[in-house]
Amino acid sequence: MELHKISRRSFLEATALSGAAAVFSHPLSGGLVSTASAAEAPIAAAAEEETKIVKTCCRACIHNCGVLAHVRNGRVVKLEGNPEYPMSKGALCAKALSGVSALYHPNRNKYPLLRVGKRGENKWRRISWNEAIDIIAKKMETVRHEYGAEAVLVTTGGGGNPAFRGIPRFCNAFGTPNWYEPGCAQCYLPRTLAYDMMYGGPSTSIADESAREIYNPNSAIKTLVLWGTDASYSCTAGGGRALVELRAKGVRTISIDPRFQPDAAKADIWLPIRPGTDVALMLGWTRYIIEKDLYDHEFVMKWTNLPYLVNAETKRLVRASDLDAAGDAKTFVVWDAKTNSPKPIKYPWDDALDPVLDGEFEWAGVKYRTGFNALRERCAPWTLEATAKECWLDPKKIEEAILMYADGPAGISLGVATDQTPNSVQAAMGSVILNALMGNVERPGALMQRNPSSNVVPAGSLATRCSYLLPEGQLTKRLGSNEHKGLLQWDAGQPSAILNAILTGKPYPLKVWLERSGNKFGVNGNASSWVPALEKMDLVVHMYMYPTSFSKFADILLPAREWLETNMLVECMNMVFARQAVAHVWETEDETLFWSKLIKRCAELGNENCKRACDPSFMKDDLAYWDTMEELLDGRLKRIKMTWKDLLAHNPVEYMPYDKWNQYYVYKKIDPKTGLPQGFRTPTKKLELYGDVFIELGRTGKPYALQKLPPVKQDYDPLPYYLEPAESPTGEIAKKYPLVLTSGRIPMYHHGTLRNIPYLREIYPVPETWLNPITAKQYGVQTGDWVWVESLRGRIRGKVRVTEGVGPNIVWMERFWFPETLNTKTGGWQESNVNVLTKNDAPFNDMVGTYTLRGFQVQISKADGAPEGIWQKPQDFKPWMPEPSDTTPNVKF
Repeated sequence: MELHKISRRSFLEATALSGAAAVFSHPLSGGLVSTASAAEAPIAAAAEEETKIVKTCCRACIHNCGVLAHVRNGRVVKLEGNPEYPMSKGALCAKALSGVSALYHPNRNKYPLLRVGKRGENKWRRISWNEAIDIIAKKMETVRHEYGAEAVLVTTGGGGNPAFRGIPRFCNAFGTPNWYEPGCAQCYLPRTLAYDMMYGGPSTSIADESAREIYNPNSAIKTLVLWGTDASYSCTAGGGRALVELRAKGVRTISIDPRFQPDAAKADIWLPIRPGTDVALMLGWTRYIIEKDLYDHEFVMKWTNLPYLVNAETKRLVRASDLDAAGDAKTFVVWDAKTNSPKPIKYPWDDALDPVLDGEFEWAGVKYRTGFNALRERCAPWTLEATAKECWLDPKKIEEAILMYADGPAGISLGVATDQTPNSVQAAMGSVILNALMGNVERPGALMQRNPSSNVVPAGSLATRCSYLLPEGQLTKRLGSNEHKGLLQWDAGQPSAILNAILTGKPYPLKVWLERSGNKFGVNGNASSWVPALEKMDLVVHMYMYPTSFSKFADILLPAREWLETNMLVECMNMVFARQAVAHVWETEDETLFWSKLIKRCAELGNENCKRACDPSFMKDDLAYWDTMEELLDGRLKRIKMTWKDLLAHNPVEYMPYDKWNQYYVYKKIDPKTGLPQGFRTPTKKLELYGDVFIELGRTGKPYALQKLPPVKQDYDPLPYYLEPAESPTGEIAKKYPLVLTSGRIPMYHHGTLRNIPYLREIYPVPETWLNPITAKQYGVQTGDWVWVESLRGRIRGKVRVTEGVGPNIVWMERFWFPETLNTKTGGWQESNVNVLTKNDAPFNDMVGTYTLRGFQVQISKADGAPEGIWQKPQDFKPWMPEPSDTTPNVKF
């Protein structure tokens, strides 16, 4: 689709500008507020001075790439990549390069503002930071006394410069159990949960910098499976760059994705799977590997729990204490072929026994089976033919992909796509199993790797969660997490349960909402359902870098810093970098400092839990709250015996030699306390491929809950299982909504951010709706047409791209919102936002509460044209061109 025919040069000519730092004077356009001051006036050209280059790190997405910021006369005039950063090696993507435009955007939130009219009237009064904090803290304390601390809700989200762990820390300190992040169970938590509980190590996510093996210049990897991930789009300069080098070295890639994105285009095999059927394909792969005897026998026998016996009735692993009351409850049991009986097996192995891997047995009236037997039975229905039919794939291509993967060393990198259906955790479990069956764990060329000295690494998120600060009794009040106990890993609540509580007041009301992220309407499922919820809140606070649709419902607006204004530690492999402030404009503030100031004010107002959280003697080895960012950073850098000033003087710092940091076979290393291999960080010290740990999680909350919790209504399944999407093309709904909608990232934007950056909107001004030629012909549309896309929950518009990059009966569309229509009745979020269509009610994932963001049913019809008032031409974006301001001194508060 020929949407973009204008170059950067012609853009600048069209807008009568001649440089990246050009300044012009005009009223603010499209923003929520206009607060003109003398500082906004045009700045006279200063005498040319030497440009200073400052090392920092990007945060336009989560990949943290190294940046060299060129600063002249106190203003950032250019950004380029830092070649010292080992993942990006000097590359930067469009999001990072937009940093100057974001920093100096004319519609930045500049000062704390208090609403003085009705919500939505756009009437505000400028206030100080101290006044804002005082108003918020007093309201929070009033609500705490009247309704309980749980009536305060705090949320965060991707984009900008979020410190995720600092939000639950603040909540735990105040005493509320309720916070959520729109992704969380829909983005990353399903993978972190499965890998932590089954492996005791990080996930294999490339976008989250976890798949470190792809950056090893001497990696032995032969095949890389990109399952629901497109690194060339989601982390272009880091993971995308690394994939280019790997392919150039002969590494084969398999892309499993409904969309023909760049990594699919370059792959040796592309499997365009039906959205939402990933677990079916994983079970099919597992069945084939077992049936064809392709798995690593020795590794599976000695380093997974699949040989261990399972009680067929309880589905729990059998302990020695189950056979004999005097037996050890931490010792597990196998079926011994030598004695034809169950026998406890000492860790790590007992050569005196001959364990059976696959079998069903009976002993003393009790039926047993091995974990391997249970897994094989779970996969039994998923022949190549059955899998292909369910996933809309060619069985021969599935087999070809499995055989390529089996020719390792290989690794499966799982992306966000599988996190966005109710089958989310099961997909993550399936990827652990597939990696482990082939022995692709901590050997050269494997993606599952642990850092053997993680206790040395500074905490990149700075403020840890401090779960122990939450007062006794509050944990059971956390909305949604008792039933979805996997959320305990992040101390998070479940968004739909929180929404229901706001709307109904049950089990208790929520009255205050503190929100630090961008446009919640752009990222919350079934966005329209949140409008009446916001109207019920007594106080809504929105902290962000610029106004969004959510801001219109706020009572207080707080100006957050852009990443070029912030200080933070960035860990990259065996190095630590400083993300340091290279400029500061207006009265923006780092959120990490804001939460500290707010909790201290609550302590001054008499909140005893906040006083405890601010007491250094109570916090002991952790850091109490802080008055400056340098104080916090110094505290974290103690681990490597440095201060923040030391780091800035040597930025970056190699805190560990690469060969010591990048060690293989960590599980084989000897534990000096026991003289035995340390194994994995799991109850069995083996890979928990039969997930007895998940049953324990559901029944007690272990290992994450600090107190025993009531059990879930139904035990979590210890093995992955397949759920047909809640809205299925084979169901009754398909009669009216016959097409399957999916989505995915594009390289210009991250989550709901950056739609107000002129250069990025020049590249991708409106959301595309991808249709296969067969589908397009059926509906009488062609490239460039606008169509309505409708689900059970609402309808939006998108601009058609006809392409074979998606299959027939599939619609692909990226979520979008229009800052230029912020002050219209649509609020900018109703025109083309995929989350108007998505589903946020049941079914949910049993462990973490994931709802349906992909793989649901829609219909399309031709629209008369584009939504009213949106900008599409490069010249339209002139009001958003950067207006550099003088550096503003930090405001003391």
